Amino acid sequence: MRPLSGEVIDRVRREMLGRGFSLVETPSFSHESLQNRWNQRSSLLLFSSKHWMKYPHLARYACWLEDLVTRALPEEKLSFIGLEFRREPAGHVNREVDRLHADAAYLRAVYTLYGASTIYRENRQEFPVPEGRTLLMTAQDRTRAVRIPGTLHRRPGPGPERAVLVSTFQPRSEEDEAVKIYRQAAAQKPRRRDK
Repeated sequence: MRPLSGEVIDRVRREMLGRGFSLVETPSFSHESLQNRWNQRSSLLLFSSKHWMKYPHLARYACWLEDLVTRALPEEKLSFIGLEFRREPAGHVNREVDRLHADAAYLRAVYTLYGASTIYRENRQEFPVPEGRTLLMTAQDRTRAVRIPGTLHRRPGPGPERAVLVSTFQPRSEEDEAVKIYRQAAAQKPRRRDK
């Protein structure tokens, strides 16, 4: 994935310290293999999981995202905790997340792989996350810690099948830093389909 520019880091910092969320153009990566490999509706890869080795392209995305977050918000000392793949079948309804809400955790990121995008709220209006962008969001623990409003967002509601990646960040601990398998997986030489 291409390196982050200082301009992008500065913009994300301003937005995360101001309105509490940011939309970031996401480098492209191959995710077609996820549809074939993950049969479950939801799968979670924690930072220490050995399963990262099967998904080096996701590991590179996680590293890119962590680099962005830690450079934009260095004083918050955040660490990547895990990535969840969610596949929602056509017509799926979830009363809890189909309404506006702010997530638990400290900071979350959502990226739509295919299907309808997540909806976020700004100035009392709702907008879909633009295609190819990751939405960085202030979650409830960050709201309590730094007094920035939580990012209200929701699923787009019933519609065609969709899949999203949801990443979680928490304040760093020494244990988290010790075992970051996704960093080892990201360092693997990309195979043709992983590029």
